[in-house]
Amino acid sequence: MAFFDLHTHILCGVDDGARTDQEMQEMLRIAYEDGTRAICLTPHYSPYLFGDTSAASERAFERLRAYAAETFPDLELYLGHELGYHESCVQALNDGRCRTLGGSRYLLVDFPAPVGFFELRSAVERLLRMGYRPVLAHAERYRSLAHRLGWIRDFIDQGGLIQINASSAIGDLGGFTRRRWKNLIRHRLVHMISSDGHNTDTRAPKMSVCLPVLEKYCTPEEIGMLMWGNAKTVIENGRI
Repeated sequence: MAFFDLHTHILCGVDDGARTDQEMQEMLRIAYEDGTRAICLTPHYSPYLFGDTSAASERAFERLRAYAAETFPDLELYLGHELGYHESCVQALNDGRCRTLGGSRYLLVDFPAPVGFFELRSAVERLLRMGYRPVLAHAERYRSLAHRLGWIRDFIDQGGLIQINASSAIGDLGGFTRRRWKNLIRHRLVHMISSDGHNTDTRAPKMSVCLPVLEKYCTPEEIGMLMWGNAKTVIENGRI
């Protein structure tokens, strides 16, 4: 099975992901050897934490694309951002400084783990009104959504998507995220699984780690959509 990793921090020198070109290239090798054949590079867009990463991420992307063309010619690479939502992000989106996923109308959006439900709901509804299709990053982390399955269904009905991290299936962030991961999968409220890879060891860009757990709850066809098909549709700006 080939994987499409829609959420990664492989680009170097732009956020809390890879620090050097060497680490960036090693992360790409790890992903490729794990079975990934398409990656969207999504550095944080959070000016208060990392500054404006638009130009620096494009430069790093071009270096990585040149390396991949020689080393892994069958690997597809795309560019986007993970938006750390804040009130002033609208101008960055309008200006194109904060990128959508591969230039589509789908936007990967992130919140602090303790975010309150009403704050999160207001933010994604604002993005929906602007014409974006928000992809809620690592949704298993948000405690405010633990008992909001009904709202998650409504969010999906309005055009939102849910992304969860592969490594949460094996408890890399503790029991809460592992239980939430399984619960979202059981209720068929997930659209794609990604690595959210940040480095070569503790948060490596590996997708396959979740397969033993995923196979307990999903059919092979469902797994194919979670690990490849839906992400491909997002990049192609299709409908899910």
